[in-house]
Amino acid sequence: MRRTVLVLNAAMAVGSAVSAVIGVLHPTLVLPAGTEPTAGLRMYAEAYAVRAVPLAVVLIHLLRREHRALVPVLAVAGVAQLGDLYIGIDQGISGMAVGGALGAALHLATASWLSRRRGTGTLRTAT
Repeated sequence: MRRTVLVLNAAMAVGSAVSAVIGVLHPTLVLPAGTEPTAGLRMYAEAYAVRAVPLAVVLIHLLRREHRALVPVLAVAGVAQLGDLYIGIDQGISGMAVGGALGAALHLATASWLSRRRGTGTLRTAT
């Protein structure tokens, strides 16, 4: 169970970072069909990426080390995914909505599970 939780959370973090980079390189791929890209879109895609990529890197690092900071970082990542879920629904981008829902559920459930494990915030106590 421990390895599965680690791998799933890492995969969601990588997926989020990759989506952010794709949004910078090919912004039309993340837009609803028929929407034209603008200069503002590029700036917002870049602003999203400079937050999503470092968050993913930190989360993956903490997952590998099982550091006690993992719970709050998972919570932040989960809340960010809730934002993606909302935007995906609001803008009609089903992939973003589904990815946001899955990411939020996984990150927040893992943070909750870890915080119940005697407050240690590590996966070691669960093995």
